[in-house]
Amino acid sequence: MKTIKQTGLASFIYRNKITIALIIVLIALVKQNIFENNFPYVVLEREKSIDMIKENNVNLANENIILESKIQGFTEEDLNLIESKARFKYGLIKEGEYFFKVNRIVETEALTENDNATL
Repeated sequence: MKTIKQTGLASFIYRNKITIALIIVLIALVKQNIFENNFPYVVLEREKSIDMIKENNVNLANENIILESKIQGFTEEDLNLIESKARFKYGLIKEGEYFFKVNRIVETEALTENDNATL
Protein backbone atom coordinates (compact mmCIF):
# COMPACT_ATOMS: atom_id res chain seq x y z
CA MET A 1 0.00 0.00 0.00
CA LYS A 2 1.23 3.39 -0.87
CA THR A 3 0.98 6.22 1.54
CA ILE A 4 0.66 9.62 0.02
CA LYS A 5 2.55 12.28 1.82
CA GLN A 6 0.75 15.56 1.96
CA THR A 7 2.58 18.75 2.54
CA GLY A 8 1.61 22.29 3.32
CA LEU A 9 -1.76 23.50 4.53
CA ALA A 10 -3.67 20.36 3.50
CA SER A 11 -1.33 18.22 5.61
CA PHE A 12 -1.75 20.51 8.61
CA ILE A 13 -5.57 20.45 8.35
CA TYR A 14 -5.65 16.68 7.91
CA ARG A 15 -3.47 16.04 10.96
CA ASN A 16 -5.28 18.52 13.21
CA LYS A 17 -8.88 18.18 12.02
CA ILE A 18 -10.34 17.47 15.49
CA THR A 19 -8.44 20.37 17.03
CA ILE A 20 -9.59 22.73 14.30
CA ALA A 21 -13.22 21.57 14.69
CA LEU A 22 -13.06 22.15 18.46
CA ILE A 23 -11.55 25.62 17.94
CA ILE A 24 -14.39 26.50 15.53
CA VAL A 25 -16.99 25.33 18.06
CA LEU A 26 -15.26 27.32 20.82
CA ILE A 27 -15.23 30.48 18.70
CA ALA A 28 -18.93 30.02 17.86
CA LEU A 29 -19.84 29.59 21.55
CA VAL A 30 -17.80 32.62 22.63
CA LYS A 31 -19.35 34.72 19.86
CA GLN A 32 -22.89 33.74 20.82
CA ASN A 33 -22.47 34.07 24.59
CA ILE A 34 -20.46 37.26 24.80
CA PHE A 35 -21.40 39.26 21.73
CA GLU A 36 -25.01 38.19 21.09
CA ASN A 37 -26.29 37.25 24.56
CA ASN A 38 -24.27 39.84 26.51
CA PHE A 39 -23.25 37.02 28.84
CA PRO A 40 -21.94 38.42 32.11
CA TYR A 41 -24.43 41.28 32.27
CA VAL A 42 -27.47 39.09 31.62
CA VAL A 43 -26.62 36.95 34.64
CA LEU A 44 -26.24 40.02 36.85
CA GLU A 45 -29.59 41.42 35.67
CA ARG A 46 -31.31 38.10 36.36
CA GLU A 47 -29.79 37.97 39.84
CA LYS A 48 -31.10 41.49 40.54
CA SER A 49 -34.59 40.56 39.35
CA ILE A 50 -34.53 37.39 41.46
CA ASP A 51 -33.49 39.43 44.51
CA MET A 52 -36.34 41.88 43.89
CA ILE A 53 -38.83 39.01 43.57
CA LYS A 54 -37.54 37.45 46.81
CA GLU A 55 -37.88 40.80 48.60
CA ASN A 56 -41.41 41.19 47.25
CA ASN A 57 -42.28 37.67 48.45
CA VAL A 58 -41.01 38.47 51.93
CA ASN A 59 -43.09 41.66 52.01
CA LEU A 60 -46.19 39.77 50.87
CA ALA A 61 -45.61 37.07 53.49
CA ASN A 62 -45.36 39.77 56.19
CA GLU A 63 -48.58 41.39 54.94
CA ASN A 64 -50.29 37.99 55.02
CA ILE A 65 -49.21 37.48 58.63
CA ILE A 66 -50.63 40.90 59.57
CA LEU A 67 -53.91 40.19 57.76
CA GLU A 68 -54.21 36.76 59.40
CA SER A 69 -53.70 38.30 62.83
CA LYS A 70 -56.43 40.87 62.04
CA ILE A 71 -58.79 38.11 60.94
CA GLN A 72 -58.08 36.13 64.11
CA GLY A 73 -58.92 39.25 66.12
CA PHE A 74 -62.41 39.58 64.63
CA THR A 75 -65.37 38.42 66.66
CA GLU A 76 -68.13 36.22 65.27
CA GLU A 77 -70.32 39.29 64.81
CA ASP A 78 -67.60 41.03 62.79
CA LEU A 79 -67.16 37.94 60.62
CA ASN A 80 -70.89 37.85 59.87
CA LEU A 81 -70.75 41.51 58.86
CA ILE A 82 -67.75 40.87 56.58
CA GLU A 83 -69.51 37.86 55.06
CA SER A 84 -72.66 39.83 54.31
CA LYS A 85 -70.63 42.63 52.69
CA ALA A 86 -68.76 40.10 50.56
CA ARG A 87 -72.04 38.46 49.52
CA PHE A 88 -73.63 41.77 48.58
CA LYS A 89 -70.66 43.55 47.00
CA TYR A 90 -68.95 40.66 45.20
CA GLY A 91 -71.80 38.17 44.81
CA LEU A 92 -69.96 35.46 46.73
CA ILE A 93 -71.77 32.30 47.82
CA LYS A 94 -70.92 29.44 50.15
CA GLU A 95 -70.24 25.92 49.01
CA GLY A 96 -73.49 24.07 48.37
CA GLU A 97 -75.53 27.24 47.85
CA TYR A 98 -77.22 28.21 44.60
CA PHE A 99 -77.25 31.68 43.13
CA PHE A 100 -80.31 32.96 41.31
CA LYS A 101 -80.28 36.37 39.71
CA VAL A 102 -83.71 37.96 39.58
CA ASN A 103 -84.14 40.68 37.02
CA ARG A 104 -86.69 43.37 37.74
CA ILE A 105 -90.05 42.94 36.13
CA VAL A 106 -90.87 45.28 33.28
CA GLU A 107 -94.56 45.96 32.87
CA THR A 108 -95.87 46.32 29.35
CA GLU A 109 -99.29 47.01 27.94
CA ALA A 110 -101.42 43.97 27.34
CA LEU A 111 -101.66 42.95 23.70
CA THR A 112 -105.07 42.29 22.27
CA GLU A 113 -105.56 39.05 20.53
CA ASN A 114 -106.66 39.15 16.92
CA ASP A 115 -106.67 36.88 13.92
CA ASN A 116 -103.53 38.48 12.42
CA ALA A 117 -101.33 37.77 15.44
CA THR A 118 -98.20 35.81 14.66
CA LEU A 119 -95.40 34.50 16.76
